[in-house]
This record gives sequence, structure tokens and C-alpha cells, in this order.
Amino acid sequence: MKELNSKSLFDQTFSTNYHLMKSFYSDENEAAEQALEFAKKAVKAKFNQEEHEFEKWSFEMLIKYKVGAVIIKPPVFRSEPVEGWFQGSMVASSFFWTRYREYLTKIKNWPIEAVQAIDTTTNEIMSSLGNPLSSESFDKRGLVLGYVQSGKTANFTGLINKAYDVGYKLIIVLSGIHNDLRAQTQIRLDEEVIGSRSDKSGNPIGVAQIYKNTPEHIISSWTDAERDINSTFTGVRNLNQPTLMVVKKNKNVLESLRDLLIYHKNLHSLDIPVLIIDDEADQASVDTSNQDKNEDPKTINRLIRQIIEVFNRKAYVGYTATPFANLLIGMDQKTADEGYDLYPKDFLVGLPKPEEYCGPEEFFNVYENPDDSRPSLIRILGTEDIEAFSALKKKSDADKFEEVPAQMREAIMMFLLVIAVRNLRGQRNKHNSMLIHTSRFKDVQSTVKEEVSQTFQNISKQIQYNPDSKLIGEMRELYEKDILKTSREWSSDLNEFTWDEVYNELRGTIEFVQIFEINGNSKDALDYHQYKEEGLHVIAVGGDKLSRGLTLEGLSITYYFRNTLMYDTLMQMGRWFGYRKGYMDLCRIYTSDEIASNFEHLAIAMIELRKEFDRLAKQGKTPAEYAVKMLAHPFMTLTSPLKMRNAQLSTYIYGGTLQQTRLFDTNANFYKNNMEATEKLINNLSLEEKRYGSGRTNYYVASGVSSDTVKEYLASYKTSADAEKVDTAKIYNYIDLANEKSELINWTVAVVEGDPADRTKAGKYPVKLGKLELDSAVARGVKVKPVKNADKIDIKAIVTPSHEFIDLDHPEMKEIKDRDEKRRLRPKQNGLMLIYPLNPEVEVFKSLNVPFSESLVPLGIAFSFPGTDIDDKEVYQTNKTVKGE
Repeated sequence: MKELNSKSLFDQTFSTNYHLMKSFYSDENEAAEQALEFAKKAVKAKFNQEEHEFEKWSFEMLIKYKVGAVIIKPPVFRSEPVEGWFQGSMVASSFFWTRYREYLTKIKNWPIEAVQAIDTTTNEIMSSLGNPLSSESFDKRGLVLGYVQSGKTANFTGLINKAYDVGYKLIIVLSGIHNDLRAQTQIRLDEEVIGSRSDKSGNPIGVAQIYKNTPEHIISSWTDAERDINSTFTGVRNLNQPTLMVVKKNKNVLESLRDLLIYHKNLHSLDIPVLIIDDEADQASVDTSNQDKNEDPKTINRLIRQIIEVFNRKAYVGYTATPFANLLIGMDQKTADEGYDLYPKDFLVGLPKPEEYCGPEEFFNVYENPDDSRPSLIRILGTEDIEAFSALKKKSDADKFEEVPAQMREAIMMFLLVIAVRNLRGQRNKHNSMLIHTSRFKDVQSTVKEEVSQTFQNISKQIQYNPDSKLIGEMRELYEKDILKTSREWSSDLNEFTWDEVYNELRGTIEFVQIFEINGNSKDALDYHQYKEEGLHVIAVGGDKLSRGLTLEGLSITYYFRNTLMYDTLMQMGRWFGYRKGYMDLCRIYTSDEIASNFEHLAIAMIELRKEFDRLAKQGKTPAEYAVKMLAHPFMTLTSPLKMRNAQLSTYIYGGTLQQTRLFDTNANFYKNNMEATEKLINNLSLEEKRYGSGRTNYYVASGVSSDTVKEYLASYKTSADAEKVDTAKIYNYIDLANEKSELINWTVAVVEGDPADRTKAGKYPVKLGKLELDSAVARGVKVKPVKNADKIDIKAIVTPSHEFIDLDHPEMKEIKDRDEKRRLRPKQNGLMLIYPLNPEVEVFKSLNVPFSESLVPLGIAFSFPGTDIDDKEVYQTNKTVKGE
């Protein structure tokens, strides 16, 4: 090993002792002071160092390790207090975790905050597991909630390293249902846990670069990158030594693993502590059998439970970004042969959103703010593209795809432009990926790949040999009118490049772009490791293999035309979330208006559920209590009916939320009905014209309106037939339930008038609404583009944040920024309903075949609900089934 110089010795000694001291000192600054003293002594013992150098280095250490910075504690739910066997000091200077921590900071150059987040969250998970050194039986089950493509693998890699440090012997990672993902995970864990991989020259890769395994720190593995568990597995492996297995969730694999484990347990009389980590725990692991019909558990679920039942000392930890299905499992569901189901009975842990992570907020208007001015990164597909892929309904339709449609061709050109711009920005030799996901049928994927390859070859020839061609002109227009325009609106700090610079870069990089087909029919593999020096530039055509877990490095362009009714599946199919440092403005999603709308609705639900997760964790709730709260959320109608079998809901809880209509039907009767219902309401109210604060918005306000009046209106006003969340029938039922608790009995109803000086293209539009005559309707949906032959339109949002709290005059209003917290300041007896007469001259409404006039305009409504004391258990029941006993 290379001898350390004085500065490196100081840094290493401080790091080792600081992480150890933090476990013993409640004050982080005291821990740092002690570690600095140790570091000084270590250097002085070997070097003659000036005192001012120590002062300089000490300051650098405090900055580097964020000493004194606030570390946000992850949200945690536990069914009962932890047993107290685990302390962070147990792994502060341990072999495996310390090596992994140093690898992340020194080799991968991860920010200290990111590594600290892994340390903190995995400590919380470890403290929820059973003590591996105890001879007493334990059965711990939990769930870790992360974000799609956000570093869940890094987190459970940290957990595995710590588990080996404290004495777990066997760790099994269930890694998806495809070979590619299993192999990807195996390679990652070989590098970052086992420390067994090396490059072509024999140099170590991964944690072995920090320090190599010692004889007492050898981890064996029954699997490798090419080999999963199978029925022909031979050789006796000693499971009394640390062992790692990475297996896919496949019937034959899991049956073979179960049988091998039973054989070894009986042969050697084994009683070892086991940790099972279920990556993408909502995929295949959840039992979708019908308990009412006394069905046996489904195959994968049954086999996982049977593997768990082999051992007396076991812990099961699921990782997922979409916890819907896992929390729908019957809490006490059990069978005689399989034991308890995989419900996370002991704990839930939420991973923090990482720095530089681009999630739903970056792509969608998740806070439903009509004033959101960010440029959209979504490109809505036109008729040609939609018709091309709508016709491919079965695998035999593959021959119907004869030519790449216009916007798919544009997406390919956009991808090439992104590579060029990233290179010019100094991101040369980085991975660049484009995803094309249009069908689950492999034959269709093969045909699409062939056509994409032909189109790419044509584009490539034009770029290389025909600079004056029409295609090059199209690419220049795409660069100047889309990329440059969007990037300027995204940030004023981004460098701009001339078309000549971009074109020259295109010519130099085009030859390195490859087209891969990622499915079981193809031998193509997304082996980014092989291209880590020069970067892999790839257009990946695929389906289910690309929809979960498999990481697409440097993903910038997504062409997506596959729909699913189940939102938990839909979220996982969207691979565009992840780390996009330095090129977020260049990312694009090409998809249909319907899919984009569905994703945005789901993104909003995930944000709301995550906020509720954080809020209830602070209150010390249990996993079961969060599950009940989640299941009472209006969006839960959108999860799989198979997975909803254990949940029976009578209504939904809207307490503490803003609900606003954004979906509108396209037929005239829809608008006429709502106009008549609203005119009737207005004519029966005593309205007063008001303005609030320094705002320019005019309101016509009625206070002290009875809940019966509001419910009568909701019985007449009809929301879109496609509205799952803002559904007047559901809202009516909720208000009715709240009234039984003496909540929502007094209402403020306000009609919002548009700004006559509105500078949008829609302009002023007078409205006659019953006895009210308004100077102008409100302009909303200005950025929304009309879609031909659509049966509904989505205008995204109608409520400006300042509108929502016109009925509140609370001393804490100015100090509180979070809108969810502001709503909870409203007395539970009071509700706010806002009525928005909308401007029909906005393009998306103007495109409809509806005779809008001053007496007939679109009408949106919104409800701002206070918090509630309604017990979620009143609207939710779970099946509790014990079979075979």
C-alpha cells in the first residue's frame, strides 16, 4: 500500500475517529474536536508539521464533513419501540461499512451529505431488525420507501455491509424478475460488498480499492453475474460463513433456492441469522390471490414466504418507490405452510430525496399552481405517432410497423443534439441513453428496433456527408427553437453554443451511437461498465425489462407510448426520474396527452402521500396507521383491483387538502349542466364584492353558507366522468361524513373574477352568472395544447396559491410557508369553496365544438379542506384471514 503523506494521514485519521466518536458524543462538535486531536497526534508521530498547517487542515475537515450541519432524521414508523441491541458505534469503525463509506467518498466522490443520509437511514433500519448474535428466534419485516431511480440500491448496499459487520450470516437479495437487472445488481454487490471484482489488468474495482478482504472478512456467493440459483446447483457451501445470494423472482429459481436451503439446514443443523432484501418489493412479491375464494397464495409470494419460514432468526426488508400494494396486504394474513404474509408489520423507513435528484416536481406541475412558469419538458405526440402504435395490439401486429413516425424521428434527432450539447458543456465521455418503450411484445420491439436503426443510419449519413440537406435544417431548427429556447427559460446561467459548434460536435460523435434491443430475444446488454472510460451512447428499445429497476445511465430522451390503468405500475414504467446534473433542461419526454396527464396525476398523489408519510412519522404513528391513512387517499382507486382485494373503502378522506377540477369533458351538455347548477347556487347566495390584501383579484363572497347548500350544489354540478380524485360524489360523501362529526358545517363560497387587464392571448371575456355580471372570466389552461378527438381536456390547475386562504385571518399565516400546514389553521368546522368562471377563448376550450358565450362558460370549482378528526379506520377495513389452521 502506498505510504500516506502528512495531509492524507491527517484526513484518514480524522475520518475514522470522527465517525467512531459521533457514536459516543451527543454533541457532534465534541466528537470532531476529539477526532482532530487524534489526527494531530498521528501526524506528529511521523512528520515534523507546522502548527498553522494543522489549523488549516482542521478547518478543511470541519467543512468537508459538514460538522455542525443539521442532519435531517428520516421519517420512521415502528409498531413498537426498538429492542436497543443496535448502536451506531457498532459499525462506526467496522470493516465492511467503513470500507463502503470510504469508497463512496474517496472513489465515487459522493457528497458527504449523501453518505451521511445512507448512514443515518441504514442505522434506523438496522435498529429495527433482530439481533443476529442472540440465540432467540425473531421475525422482523419492514419496508423502505424511496424514489424511482434515486439510489435505493446504494442504500441497501450500505445495509448489507452493516448487516455483515454485526453478524448476519446469509443475505439474500431478491432482484426483480429479469436476468439483466439481477446481473446488474450482482455486479454492483460484487464490487461494493464482496470486493471480488477487478479490471482487465487485474486492478481491483469497487471497495477493494480502499482495502482488500482479510481472511476473516471473506464473503462467499452462491451466485455470480452469469449464474443464478438453479436445480443443477452442486457443491456444499458452508452457510455458517458470510454468504450473499442475488436471485431473481422466478418460480424455478426460488423453488431451487428453497430446496437447497432446506437441504443445507438439515445437513448441518443450521440455525443462522438471515436477512432477505426484496428490491422492487411491489413487483411479483405481493399476493394477489382471492382470500374470499380460499385461493392459495400466488407462486412468487408463496415461495418467498416459504424461504423465510426455513429460518428461525430472520428479517425481511422490502424496498420500493410505490408502496401502495405492499400496504394493502392483510395485516394478519397467514397460511399454515407459508406463515405470515409480507406485510411490513414492524417498520417503515422513508429515504430522503437526494440532492440533484430530478423527480416528479421537475417534470410536472405537482403543486397544481396555474402560475407555474417553468418550460415544459413534455412533448405531446400527434396523430401520426399515436395511430402508428395504437395499431400494434398483439405480437402478430409487428409487421404493421413499417416506418418510424415523425415525432419518433424528431426524438432521435433530439437525442443526438443532447449528446453534442452535453459534450460542449464539458460532460464528454459521460453515458447518454435514450429510451423507446412502445409495446410489451418482443416481436414488436424487434421491428421497432430495425426501423429505428434504418432511420438512424439515414440521419447519420446526412450529418456526416450532407450539411446542406433538409434534415440538417430540421435539426438546426430543433436546436434553436426547442433546445435553446427551453434552456434559456430554464436557467440564465447555462452556456449557449452556436449551431456551427453543435454541428461539428454532432459529426464527431454520431459514429459512437448504438441501437440496442433490450429483451429476452436479444443478446444486447446495457453494460455501462464496459464503456466507463469513453461513455456509452445508446438508443435502447424495449418493454418490461426497461420498466423496472434497470438503470439507464445518462437518460435524457424518452419516447413512451404504453399505457396502464394501474398507477403504481405506471410510476415504475417511467424511468426518466433520476440524477440529471448539468443537463436537466435537455431532457424530454415524448408521449401522449393521456399518458402525460396520468403521470402528472400520479406524481401529485405521490407527493401528497409522501408529505403525509413525513407528517405522521413525526407523530409517532405505526405502519398500520400510515397504511390506513394511505388507503383513505382518493388516488387509491387507481391501484390494481387484484391488490385492492384486502381493502374495502366506504369513502375517502380529503382533510387538509386542496381539491380542484382540472379535467373537463368535451360535450356541450357537460358545460350547460354546470352553468345551470352554478347559476341556481349564485342566485340563492348573499354575495359581497371583496378584495384581499394588495391583490388585484376581485371576489364575490358569501360567508356562513350551510353544508346542505354546498351538498345540494355538488349533487347538481358534475365533474368529468374520468375524474377519479376530484369527484363531486366522493366529495359529497366526505362532507356528509364530516358533518356527522360537526366538521365542515360552515362554508365560505367565493366566485373568482378574472383580471380584465389579463395579458394572455385570451383577453377580456365578460360573464353573466345568474345575478352576477363579471368583467371577465379567469384565464386558465393557457399553455395546454388541444388534442384532436379527445374525450376530455386537462387544464392542469385553476387555483393560484393566494386564492386558497382568503377566508383565513390567522396570526401565523405569514410565518407558515407550507400550504398543507396553512390549511390546518382553518377551524375544522369551516370549509372554502371557490368557483372559477373560465375564459372559453383559451385555445384548449376554443377548440371544442361548444357554443360558449357570456352566458355559457366552463366552470371550475375548488375546495380547501381543513384538517379533520375523522378516524381513517371508519372508512377502511382490511380482510384478516388465517388459512389452513
